[in-house]
Amino acid sequence: MSILSLLDIAKSGITAQRLALEVTSENITNVNTPGYSKQTTVFTTATVSQERGFPLGNGVRVAEIQRAYDDFLQMQLKSENTTKGWSDTVLASMTRAEQLFNEFTTDGLGKSLQDFFSAWQDLTANPQGQPERQAILARGQQLADQFKRVNSYLNDIRTEANQSLEGVTADVNDKLRKIASLNEQIKQIEVQGARANELRDQRDLAVRQLAEKVGITYMEQTDGTLNVSLSLGQPLVLGKDAAVLSLQPDAANSGFYRIYSTAPGGKTAVDISSIVGGPGNGQGEMGGTLQVRDSLVNGFLADLDELAYTLATEVNAVHSSGFGLTGSTGLDFFSTPATMAGYSGLGGISVAISNSNDIAAANADPSVGGTGNNTNAKDIASLFDKILPLSGGNMTLGGFYNSLVGKVGVSVQNAERSATLSEGVLKQLDNLRESQSGVSLDEELANLIKYQKAFEGAAKLINTGTEMMDVILGLVR
Repeated sequence: MSILSLLDIAKSGITAQRLALEVTSENITNVNTPGYSKQTTVFTTATVSQERGFPLGNGVRVAEIQRAYDDFLQMQLKSENTTKGWSDTVLASMTRAEQLFNEFTTDGLGKSLQDFFSAWQDLTANPQGQPERQAILARGQQLADQFKRVNSYLNDIRTEANQSLEGVTADVNDKLRKIASLNEQIKQIEVQGARANELRDQRDLAVRQLAEKVGITYMEQTDGTLNVSLSLGQPLVLGKDAAVLSLQPDAANSGFYRIYSTAPGGKTAVDISSIVGGPGNGQGEMGGTLQVRDSLVNGFLADLDELAYTLATEVNAVHSSGFGLTGSTGLDFFSTPATMAGYSGLGGISVAISNSNDIAAANADPSVGGTGNNTNAKDIASLFDKILPLSGGNMTLGGFYNSLVGKVGVSVQNAERSATLSEGVLKQLDNLRESQSGVSLDEELANLIKYQKAFEGAAKLINTGTEMMDVILGLVR
């Protein structure tokens, strides 16, 4: 081996250790960078050559800069982020809805329902009493107002969920553009034989963030790009091209949005609302938002309408057959329901009479024996405990209200349970990723010293080779 070969070997050592020091420095400086995966310098011996019949090495070279990455773990993080996005979104809305519904022992619709029938019970003791009659009008109006308050609040939840789609859609589009841009950059780097580790880390983080917004799947291509699709297959990112999600007015539901997608590189937008938020498909924040708006809250509103409609229909049927103090008859107590849908809201349930003398407590005309008659008042008061055929089965009005409260509570519990579970799983997955891909400062500082010493050794080898060359040149002179 010549002195020049010795210097070449030393040069390879300096070059390799310098690169290793740069990689270690990159790890240390990115110890707190979200999504960053530690990198490792992989060394290999240079090509072996024959020297006087003996195989001798020609130094060291860097085979690759390896990224600590687990694709299976990335898929798990993606899936769990999707669940968390859905759970948090539904939980926030259902917690708000839960505040509306209270037991009969507290203020709210349930208490107003009980107070209304209690007022009719009080009237049976004094059918001609004006205070009792005024109390019925007041309790009836209070009950109607409570129906409208709850209806309005539930509709506010739907409206806010609908408006939140604007922000979610913008976030999704931003993530799609970012992934497509990173695809192009990664392809340009890796087609030259390099490895775009930092860009891949950024892309993986963007994928996890996108998964929190909407349910997705992905597949890496041979050129290093990542194709991303909705869970049911509609493409979102193809190479350097990204889909564009947009919101368009829903013709069947005024004021609400439908979600459309223009495929990567395409020009025609297609409706993906049922794909993103349909039964069994609702995933991520977008799916959770659509489920709250189109399914959960709608179910509560339908039950609320049914309760108000049944209450008014049953009370009106008895009241219209009775007689007031002045002989009035055939009057509905509540506004006559045209349809069940929307009856609990504005323009729906209200007290139809204003004169307390028109409250039909008797079942006979006062002029022929109705004075002091409380039969009709007793019949209305008994409606509270009457078993009625309702959508949830045969039950009382109070029982139906309790079932509505139960539905809201179950929705909250389901979302809460899912949110707690996904939070715990995500914490475990993050810890696992940190243990595999996170930067350990202790380990990197140890590597720093190791590579520094190797660099110093290679530099010393150059000094030795230089001295040997000087000796030889001195002999020649």
